[in-house]
Amino acid sequence: MRRLEALRRPGIVERIDVDQWRIPEDLESRAAAFDAGRNRQASIRVLSIFNLENQIGAEGSTWLDRRLLASDASDLAPAGFGHEVREAMDRRREHHIEQGDATRQQDGRVSYRSNLLATLREREVAHAGAEMAANKTLPFRVATDGETVSGRFTGTVQLSSGKFAVVEKSHEFTLVPWRPVIDRQLGREVMGIVQGGSVSWMLGRQRGLAI
Repeated sequence: MRRLEALRRPGIVERIDVDQWRIPEDLESRAAAFDAGRNRQASIRVLSIFNLENQIGAEGSTWLDRRLLASDASDLAPAGFGHEVREAMDRRREHHIEQGDATRQQDGRVSYRSNLLATLREREVAHAGAEMAANKTLPFRVATDGETVSGRFTGTVQLSSGKFAVVEKSHEFTLVPWRPVIDRQLGREVMGIVQGGSVSWMLGRQRGLAI
């Protein structure tokens, strides 16, 4: 019924009375054309590759965390997916309280540890690096802010905090934030400066490719 109402607006179908519609013989093809035209105007943006359930107990920073810190849920519908997001945010908030990353005040408000997103990201990267080191012949080392990282770019790993590039030296490896531009350097030596949860790469003759 809703789709018929939508098709009625551009004049594809005509309502005769409450229970009757005048439907053209070529409805299917005209409806497909209408949907195609509408979809061309749609804008799709990936908020997270992890579903809501996986984000609730995630070790790293998530889209739900950014929603919690924004503290404005006015754009979330009270039903449907909006309702699911609200419930997931409540459960994620309780997870942070249990983990000691948030505190509930006497007035019911919740305060989060300072630099929550960075703390969660660093914690997840350290854990993932340690797990990877168990399957490698190289030890893992955390890259510090302001440090120049260099080595061979050997692959990527997807965490809840984002996608990270694996940079290896002869005696150790580290994980640094990934962006598409570095994919062209797979298997090659790379160099970059870690800055506030990102990296300024120096690739070939190009300098300061901030990713």
